[in-house]
Amino acid sequence: MAGDRTGSVLRADALAGRVALVTGGGTGLGRATALELAGAGADLVLAGRRAQPLEKVRAEVAELGRRALVVPTDVREEAQVGALVDAALAGFGRVDVLVNNAGGQFAAPAERITPKGWRAVHRLAVDAAWVLTREVADRAMIPNRGGVIFFLAFSPRRGIPSMVHATSARAALENLAAGLSLEWGRYGIRTVCVAPGTIRTDGLAANYSEADRERWARAVPLGRLGEPGEVAGMVAFLASPAGGYVTGTTVVVDGGADAWGMGYPAPDPEPRAER
Repeated sequence: MAGDRTGSVLRADALAGRVALVTGGGTGLGRATALELAGAGADLVLAGRRAQPLEKVRAEVAELGRRALVVPTDVREEAQVGALVDAALAGFGRVDVLVNNAGGQFAAPAERITPKGWRAVHRLAVDAAWVLTREVADRAMIPNRGGVIFFLAFSPRRGIPSMVHATSARAALENLAAGLSLEWGRYGIRTVCVAPGTIRTDGLAANYSEADRERWARAVPLGRLGEPGEVAGMVAFLASPAGGYVTGTTVVVDGGADAWGMGYPAPDPEPRAER
């Protein structure tokens, strides 16, 4: 419920008059971020492939006294991205905050990642984020001379075993945020990458064992996994006037995991047939 907001420190009017578009907004970090932004006064455009979880978040946003527009969207499809921005501008007339949260990946040893699997991860994490970012900037933020765009990366930033396809994609987003800040700063647009560590989302609980989660927690200097609201609170702060001089960088929210590096080894190699 809306009471799940754990990182809230902003006033209820800190983002008053702002409109935020959040992809992957129905679950996990997307949901937490949408609620945090709404709690600070923003209206929301919620995008994702499934309407049902988006509608649940819309109801939670309403409990916080804000409006939310639900637009089921597969951000990998350019025509649907255009329709998403059409709906946002028709509903609210502006987009001030864009959170590129949609993404997906799978664990596999590097030598087992096929070109198809590689392209699937990069298409969603990088290509789709760029298409939506360009559309929002061109049609909303550049004309309005302002806005803030977020990309979501990973921590540790130096690489994660069995995830080289996904970590390389997220590294591209870090560089994209830096490069865009150099070009779009003249329009008053800020671009920031936020790199969460391992976060205790519902998806993490559903797909991994308690033993896995305990092992990952031991690899964090603070000794625990992060909470969705802690990432969402950082995004909301950076979107607010208090974060107005932050752009072109990556902000890590990981309990110190990036400073430590990976706390567990790469998987053992699979047996290979004799040639």
